[in-house]
Amino acid sequence: MSATFLGIDVGTTRTKAVLLASDGSVVLATAAAPTPQGDSGGVAVHSPRAIREVAVDTARRALAEAGSEARAALGGIAVTSVGEEAVLLDAASRPVGDVPTWFSGVGHGPARELAAELDRHAPVTGLRHPEYTVHTLAWWARTRPAQAQTAVTMTDLGSWLLSSLGPGDLVMDHSHASRTGLFDAPTRSWRPEGLNVVGMGGLTLPRLVPSGTVVGELGTEAAAEFGLAPGVPLVTGGHDHFCGALAAGARSPGDLFISAGTSEAHLLVTDSLDPGATADSEVGCFVTDGLYYLHAALPSGALYLTWTRLLGLDPAAPLDALLGEEPVGSRGVRGHISADRRLSLTGVPVDADPATLLRALMEATAVSSRELTRHLSRTAGRAVVQRLLAGRPAQSPAWREIRGAIGEGAAAFVDAQEATALGAAHLAVRGVTGTLPAPLPRRHLDPDLPPARRQEYARAFG
Repeated sequence: MSATFLGIDVGTTRTKAVLLASDGSVVLATAAAPTPQGDSGGVAVHSPRAIREVAVDTARRALAEAGSEARAALGGIAVTSVGEEAVLLDAASRPVGDVPTWFSGVGHGPARELAAELDRHAPVTGLRHPEYTVHTLAWWARTRPAQAQTAVTMTDLGSWLLSSLGPGDLVMDHSHASRTGLFDAPTRSWRPEGLNVVGMGGLTLPRLVPSGTVVGELGTEAAAEFGLAPGVPLVTGGHDHFCGALAAGARSPGDLFISAGTSEAHLLVTDSLDPGATADSEVGCFVTDGLYYLHAALPSGALYLTWTRLLGLDPAAPLDALLGEEPVGSRGVRGHISADRRLSLTGVPVDADPATLLRALMEATAVSSRELTRHLSRTAGRAVVQRLLAGRPAQSPAWREIRGAIGEGAAAFVDAQEATALGAAHLAVRGVTGTLPAPLPRRHLDPDLPPARRQEYARAFG
């Protein structure tokens, strides 16, 4: 049997494992489990050791499902994880404590307080989002000083997990480093002066490597945990959204990946970053070395959950059943999503029903997505060549029609339930063989939108 490759994804809510045939065309096995989450003094945290236990068990189950032949042929392991969660390590490479989750909000206060000083002492291309690691480090120095003083280095959650599997270097890949607020993407270099600003000046930053780099091999003890022979190459993954984009086929400048979930991530791939033009944008290195990304998000899924409940609808019900036969344009009801994540509706008649308002929300998020896409395109100086849309809403024909008709660039829809883990497996293949597997199959708007229907959208939304 030809070599197989394992991708592990430590996600916010679930940890997944995918075993892939070397040509990338066949998924041999998958497994998943809830990602363990705890609470520390009212702060949502991930325990590195608990994460490792679940990740190893999930990977072991996927390998067992694939069978002994596929397990014996394993040629590489890569790990992807949530982007901004850094593990602080002591001199013996042990985690000094639990990791605040990216959504815990602990860095928002320091972000407001220290932004100007960080920009003076350690400027980077693009803005520093409040969830970036550098702001969490400030929280750590202030509220967990004993742990902070014990720490000598750090890395991202996925790279730490990879390093725990065997002998090899402690590293951080460029895509994860891009989410720290301490890394300058165009020069691919650290800005360690920022550590002094946030009270963590004694910390050493890890060696930087591109995603898809072999950095070690599976050790004897970890191999026994997996039921494998030692020596399997360990390969750096990347930020989870970006690995998902890679698997979906966002691989060239002008490719836009939209992952529709609670937060609808928009990621535009580009081949250059202009520090002047991108000063107010989230930018960084993509998981394909030599390429960059611009990133922004809409609260479309969160608004959907809020409004379905307000309207007395079941948010788990199929979207097409909820929308019924509502016409294009929602009978004149229009929605607008503001910069502070608020939805306003205008033109609402006194006899409006829930289906009308829900369709207005769907159309409003599509228009907002189009405007956000145009903003990313102008900022990057790069036209959108194709839109790749993934996520649970893409299962709905009505959602696909709305997004296919309202947006920049040709739309294609990707069934990518485990795309992040699959993207990690793709990086494992590339790291070991030098070849990137083909992306997931995609489908264009189906059925083809009749010209008259498309004109209805054009009249209503431009």
